[in-house]
Amino acid sequence: SMFGVLLANDGFTFLLTWEMMSLFSFFLVLYEYEDPQNRKSAYIYFVMTHVATVLLTTVILYLYALTGSFSFDVWAGAVPSLSKIQLNFIFLAFFIGLGTKAGFVPFHIWLPYAHSAAPSPVSALMSGVMVKVALYLFIRLVWLTLGPGPIWWGWLFLFIGALSSIVGILSASVQSDLKKLLAFSTIENVGILGMALGSAFLARSWNNSWAMDLAFVAFFWHTIQHMLFKSLLFMGAGNIIQATHTRNLERLGGLLKRMPKTGLGALIGIIGITALPPLGGFWGELTLFQSLWVNTTHIVEGWSKVFLPLSIGILALVGGLSMATFVKWFGISFLGQARSSVSEKAKEAHPIQYMTPLLIGGLAILSILWPSGTLALIDLPLSVLRTGDSILIQTAIVTPLNLSAIYLILLILLTLIVVLLSKRAPRRVTETWNCGAPLTSSMQYTAGGLTNPIRVLFTKVLGSQRHVVGDFAESRYSLRSLTYEGKLKDFFEGTFYRPTIRVMLWLSSQIRKLQAGSIHLYLGYLLVTVVVVLILGR
Repeated sequence: SMFGVLLANDGFTFLLTWEMMSLFSFFLVLYEYEDPQNRKSAYIYFVMTHVATVLLTTVILYLYALTGSFSFDVWAGAVPSLSKIQLNFIFLAFFIGLGTKAGFVPFHIWLPYAHSAAPSPVSALMSGVMVKVALYLFIRLVWLTLGPGPIWWGWLFLFIGALSSIVGILSASVQSDLKKLLAFSTIENVGILGMALGSAFLARSWNNSWAMDLAFVAFFWHTIQHMLFKSLLFMGAGNIIQATHTRNLERLGGLLKRMPKTGLGALIGIIGITALPPLGGFWGELTLFQSLWVNTTHIVEGWSKVFLPLSIGILALVGGLSMATFVKWFGISFLGQARSSVSEKAKEAHPIQYMTPLLIGGLAILSILWPSGTLALIDLPLSVLRTGDSILIQTAIVTPLNLSAIYLILLILLTLIVVLLSKRAPRRVTETWNCGAPLTSSMQYTAGGLTNPIRVLFTKVLGSQRHVVGDFAESRYSLRSLTYEGKLKDFFEGTFYRPTIRVMLWLSSQIRKLQAGSIHLYLGYLLVTVVVVLILGR
C-alpha cells in the first residue's frame, strides 16, 4: 500500500492506497490487543489518521469538482486559473492532512502512542518509512502540483518544522520508556525534514536556486539516513524488550556485557541519529545548515532577518538536546550495573535478530564509504527538482562525504591499532573502589535524574509535574524514606485535543436524546426527511 501511494498519479488511486496503508498499519499497531493501553493507542491512531483522510478526501473531491479529473497532471495545469483563496485552501488542506500522517506538531499526538505500542519491527517500518511517505507527498502534491505559492507557505513549513523538532526532542529527552523516547525522536527528525522543505519553499520564493538545491539534498539525504538509523534503533529496542521484558529505562543497565552485538548496533544508530561525524546524519544536518545560511543572503522582509537565523539556532539546539537524549538512552540501558534482576538475566538475542540491525548499520557506514552510490539514489528526484548548477551540489556535498569516508577509514584503523596494543598491555581486573562500601546500582544515575535539568528548565513546555512525599521521624531532619512521583502531560493534548473531545462527547449526548426509543418518533423523522427532500428537489 505504501508503494501504491508513492506510485499513484491520480487522486482516486492515491486515496485507495492511502486508506489501505492506514488500515493495515492500524491492525499492526493493534497486534498485541490484549493490552488495554495498546488498544487505546490503536484507536487514537485510527481517529487521527482518518481525520487526515477526511481532509485529503475533501480537497481531492474539491479539485475534481474544479477540473473534472482526478489526474495530478490535470490539477497542475488548472492551478494558474485558481484564485488565491482557492489555492490557499487547497494548500492548507494538504498541509494538515499530510502533516497529521507525518507527525508534525500539533498533529503529532498519535505518533508516540502508535509507535510505542506496535511490535518493534512494525515501529521500525512506521518510523523509518511510513512517515516519510507523507513527507514525499508534500513534494508531489504541493511542490510539483500546486507550484510556486505565496512566501508564507515556506514560513509555515519552517515554523512547524522548527516547532516539531524542538518539541519532539524535548519530549524525548525526559522519557523513560525505551520505545516512546524513539517515537518522540521521530517527531524531531520529521521536524528537521519539515525545516528542509521550508528552506526550499523560501528559496524558490527568493529565486535562490543554490539554497533550494541544498535544501532538497538535505531533505533526501536525511530521509535515507533517518530511515536507516531509526529502523536500527527500534529493532535494537525490540531485542532489549524481548531479553528483559521491560521498556522502562530505570530497570535496565549493564546490557553491553550481556548483549554486546545488540549494543554495537545500537551504538552505530546513536552516532548517526545524533548527527555525529563521520556517519551520514551529520552531513544531512550540515547541508540543511548551509541551505538556511545561504537563504539569509536573500532575505527581503525585515522580520525575516530575525526568524531565519533563529531557525538556525533552533536546529543547533536540537542537535545538542539530541546528544543528551541518546547518551541517556544508550548509557542507562547498556552501561553501568544492572538495575533489576531482569537486566542481570538478559541474554543476547537470536543471531537473526541482532544481525539485522548490524546489517542496517553496515549500510549506513557503506553510504559514507561509497557516497557516490548513495547520491545516485537521490539524483533522480533531484534532477526533477533541481534548478541550479549541479557543481554547487557536488561542492557542498560530495567533498564533505569523501572527507567523511577518509575520517571513517582512519577511525577504523585507529581502533584496530588500539585493540592490538591493548592486547599486549598487562591487565588488572578488580572491583571498583567505593571507599570501602559495596557498590550498588542505586549509586548510578537514573534515567530521570540524568535529564532532570532539561525537565526543570522546560517545565511549562513539557507539562512536567512532580510530587514528593517525605516520611520523617521525630523532626524534619530525620528522614525515614522519600517518595517521588513525576508525570508528564502533553501540552497540545491537554490544551487542544481533550477539550475538543469533551465538546464532541457533549454534542453526542445531546444528539442521543433524539433516540427516544419510540417507533412513532422515528417514523416522524422519516416523514420530515422525505418532505424536505421533495421540497429541495423541486
